[in-house]
Amino acid sequence: MRTASASASVLCLVLFASFAVGPALAQDAGGAAASSVEELPAVEVVQDTPAKKAARAKKKAPAVSPLSSVSSAPPGVSTQTATGAPTAIPVAAPITVPSAVTNVTDTDIEHEGTGSIQQTLVQKVPGTFISDAAGNILRGELSFRGFDASPVSGRAQGLAIYQNGVRINEAFGDVVNWDAIPSNAISSMSVVSNNPSFGLNALGGAISILMKDGFSYQGGEVDLMAGSFGRKQVGIQAGEAFGNAGVYVAGEWFEDDGYRDFSESEVRRFYGDIGLKGTFAEVHFNLTAADNHFGATAAAPVELLARSWSNTFTSPQTTDVEVYMPSLSASVKATDTLTLSGVGYYRRFKNRVVDGNVTEIEPCPAPDDDELCLEDENVFDLNGDDIDSDIAPDDRLGSIERLATTSESWGGVVEGQEKAKLFGLSNLFLAGVSYDQGKSNYKTSSEMGVIQPKYVVTGTGVFVGGVEHDPDEGDELAPRNLNAENTYWGVYLSDALDVTDELTVTVGGRYNRATIQLTDLTGKFPDLNATNTYERFNPVIGANYKLLPGISVYGGYSESNRAPTPAELGCAEPENPCLIESFLTDDPPLKQVVGRTAELGLRGLGASYGGRYTWSAGLFRTLASDDILPIMENQRIFFVNAGDTLRQGLELSATYETRNWTGYASYAFLDATLNTCDDPSGECAFLVAGDRLPGIPRHLFKVGAEYALTSAWKVGADVIVSGDRPYFPNEAGGGDFLDAYTRVDLNTSYDVTKNIQLYGLVKNLFDQKYGLYGTYFESGEVSNVDKALGGAGFTDPRTFSPSMPFAAYGGVKVRY
Repeated sequence: MRTASASASVLCLVLFASFAVGPALAQDAGGAAASSVEELPAVEVVQDTPAKKAARAKKKAPAVSPLSSVSSAPPGVSTQTATGAPTAIPVAAPITVPSAVTNVTDTDIEHEGTGSIQQTLVQKVPGTFISDAAGNILRGELSFRGFDASPVSGRAQGLAIYQNGVRINEAFGDVVNWDAIPSNAISSMSVVSNNPSFGLNALGGAISILMKDGFSYQGGEVDLMAGSFGRKQVGIQAGEAFGNAGVYVAGEWFEDDGYRDFSESEVRRFYGDIGLKGTFAEVHFNLTAADNHFGATAAAPVELLARSWSNTFTSPQTTDVEVYMPSLSASVKATDTLTLSGVGYYRRFKNRVVDGNVTEIEPCPAPDDDELCLEDENVFDLNGDDIDSDIAPDDRLGSIERLATTSESWGGVVEGQEKAKLFGLSNLFLAGVSYDQGKSNYKTSSEMGVIQPKYVVTGTGVFVGGVEHDPDEGDELAPRNLNAENTYWGVYLSDALDVTDELTVTVGGRYNRATIQLTDLTGKFPDLNATNTYERFNPVIGANYKLLPGISVYGGYSESNRAPTPAELGCAEPENPCLIESFLTDDPPLKQVVGRTAELGLRGLGASYGGRYTWSAGLFRTLASDDILPIMENQRIFFVNAGDTLRQGLELSATYETRNWTGYASYAFLDATLNTCDDPSGECAFLVAGDRLPGIPRHLFKVGAEYALTSAWKVGADVIVSGDRPYFPNEAGGGDFLDAYTRVDLNTSYDVTKNIQLYGLVKNLFDQKYGLYGTYFESGEVSNVDKALGGAGFTDPRTFSPSMPFAAYGGVKVRY
């Protein structure tokens, strides 16, 4: 684990770099077609933070220039309230958008307290939940309506994620590294469904993350926190506007030993912004940087967790992530009605994984039992020599896989928004072009190891070269060295016309073209050399009708698509599956996944009894054609276009806020099933038509409240109730479910002075034990390993990632 002094040194270097190079992108949703937006009445708060003061000052301003709206959400959200490239969605925008939109504020992130962006979204957004295939809650997978944004390569990525207008799904695998974004630097997040303008991967929707700048945040804050599992956390932020210039910087550092063995984490992340604002133009430069380490201990056998909730099944399992992303954005008011804006970026991403495992390699059958074999074929080392079986006891053979991904990506968006009236009617037309280019190198290796107590695998120094006598031929254990290059083009347009004062109709669409090229650098895997191209035009149409002041009905239909990832393309041959998901073997073509979404709903906002409220009720249905599902057999995996999957359901939500208390509640019904199966046998990925999709709860209920006991003291609680989830099926089992659970979190804060606040957090108050991700393993084949380590062996094939037990944290914030 890195030392605190090293962390401080790196943070200082990053801060220095940010001022030397610059930081930024901008943010705030300015107004256009003001008649389309119904503002909530202002509600006095108990105590302002600098961010709240700046936000309220903006709201009170007599007019907001469109030039101040260099913003963060992806292009094409026709709110008729925002300008800038890509369009931001303000808090009031959902009243005019023909789809479901949920806004999460910086106050909500502060309220959650632990720096986990995913946990905040789960608390506040209906239909969201977390899975934990990564084995570390800081790298948990966020799901919305059953579509994932995951840091794990090979997982289906069904959400498009944007930060200040830049698509941050990584170039290799479209993975999302939530841990790279400082949570205290986030101004707001908008979860948007049913809009193809967000480009690739927006099957379930998109999440737009808007960062702070020196115009939206003035002041400073130092946040110190400590608590359970060795958590030590420091957060800093400061912003100031100097006339036409604004500067903002934020950083977070924390260490955590984790609630499972070998699950320590260290996070160091930074964000900075420098902006210039004039009457007709605004420019921002920003920098995001992160250097994080995670002890990611994945799913463990249920019988092992029954012995101790902290047990892990094979380690080391570590992940190191580095991200460096500068970006530049600008917005120019060309005429009274036309705004031109754009954003350009460069992103460098490094990922290093060390993964200890139980291995299928074993002594060869007699008379060659002094050598090692895989399925009766000799295993040789990097020199082409057979590996002796005496490197480890028979029942304690293991392996350590190392995976290294290095990516560089760059690109941008250019967008124009025209607000001139059409046939005398208020209208917002926007059109834009996006380009994203990514180059990645991917390497793997496998070292023979010995399984020690607590399933710790130690290396022997012998690296596997393959399982064939001819070292020139590639096979499932040979090291990989692969280049991947992806080129994404997008052209989108949208028009929102106020047909009447009550009715707004939106039409538009986006053309996507994706080219993914894989090149094998070892010369041993010629089947990986391939170029796959996918293209599609995705339409959208919708309408919003104001039934009464503050109440509207909306409906819409849209289509979206995602291209297969390199991990899916490289493990898509049933006759040549991957022994390990990331050890790519072949590249037969896979079809792109196409989503077709329809929504219908009601929503409203208003004020009563001294407070303000919002509410919404909506139905949704998304059919994903040619969906890609994993098939796991004999500890091998490959991906197929299984058929069509269906995700449909109901979402209800409400909020209420007064001077002394705030409250929210939501319920989501998620019916996620395999709709049709393309296999003639009627079975796809061990599912048949009508089966529930794995990992998705059918019922989600969330409720929370915060009450001001005095002008200085607040207390609050948040409750999440989740239904059961089907295990991820494979040949080892099926039909099992992770248990339903109820989790209660508490929070409190006390303002000692207007500048000093003490606070406390309790997570999982009643110490509920539940699983976040469930799958199966070959219990019979591993049972002897457990017995060799002094255990009773395994008979149950189920494994799952355990939830965090009871935890408590306390801290102090100093503001100026």
